[in-house]
Amino acid sequence: MALFSSFKREEPMDEGPPKWPLDLVRFRIGPHGLGETPDSGSLWGRLMQAHAVCRPEGAGVEIGLVDGRVDSVFVEVDDFKGGFLRDGESCELGPRSTVGEIQQLFGEPYWTDRSDGEVILFYEFRRGAVELQFEFPDGERLGFVTLSRDGVMSDAAQRAAYGCDLPWPPA
Repeated sequence: MALFSSFKREEPMDEGPPKWPLDLVRFRIGPHGLGETPDSGSLWGRLMQAHAVCRPEGAGVEIGLVDGRVDSVFVEVDDFKGGFLRDGESCELGPRSTVGEIQQLFGEPYWTDRSDGEVILFYEFRRGAVELQFEFPDGERLGFVTLSRDGVMSDAAQRAAYGCDLPWPPA
């Protein structure tokens, strides 16, 4: 019997990147909530805690941390392995999703930017403390989803740069 044959690893590294779903209503990437400290009891939680940005190769997701807490989740829709949830239920979003489909699921956005042939829908929650963006680089198909604390629209200069003249924080 080899010296380490009885050593049990929590999560084998050969399983590849995590396939955590992104819940667009509960603001969670797998077991990690926006604003929460990743669980140090799991391998991926420890890896996340060790870096300001966690980008598991091949997962199509980048998780940003500030002061050890999940601050943002950026998803490349074409490459994302985790799928999407809406309040715990499967949500069929993908590279073929349209602006209209997003609006059917989430209603009218706080702000819509239409410039340089692309469309970005900005949704604000918790009086602007949480932002959800859907980006359509070609103006038609969903390319990126960003979930963040104190997002782009929370900054007055950014709102002005996007031409947003709506009151802040949103009701």
